[in-house]
Amino acid sequence: MQKLWKAITWIGALFISGIFLDSLRFKFTRHPTPKHIFETLKDWSGIDLFYPAGPWVIGLAELASAILLIGLPLIFLITKKHRLLKLSQGAGALIALGVMSGAIIFHLFTPLGIDTPVEWANGEPTKASPALFYSACVSWLFALYILLRRRKDLQELANTTA
Repeated sequence: MQKLWKAITWIGALFISGIFLDSLRFKFTRHPTPKHIFETLKDWSGIDLFYPAGPWVIGLAELASAILLIGLPLIFLITKKHRLLKLSQGAGALIALGVMSGAIIFHLFTPLGIDTPVEWANGEPTKASPALFYSACVSWLFALYILLRRRKDLQELANTTA
């Protein structure tokens, strides 16, 4: 049974990292979808930092999370530094949980809504989908699971640095 829980941890880390790394090509290239998302939040909130800074800030957080969830843990696995592997995944899951909590809240409680434009023609959306929202929910669940699995290691680290 322990092998199953360990496998779920790695599957979750791969899923979250895949979602985050795939989204970077949109966030860092001024693609219309993240532009729409962050401009909608800017217009709704009146906070100018949502766009153009939002996609960059969130993209960098997602990149850091992916590195902590998969990149560094693979190195730590090879070098048999299992404690660092657990700490890295815990930190990556914490970042992912924060990012995905924000995404879910904004999709549910702002004009953004669950359906997000995914196809564009001449600067106008032609197709919307709830896939972005659903992937945020699955990522959130995996991040929570990983964080719970790694909580003891994170608590020990916090206690030794306090």
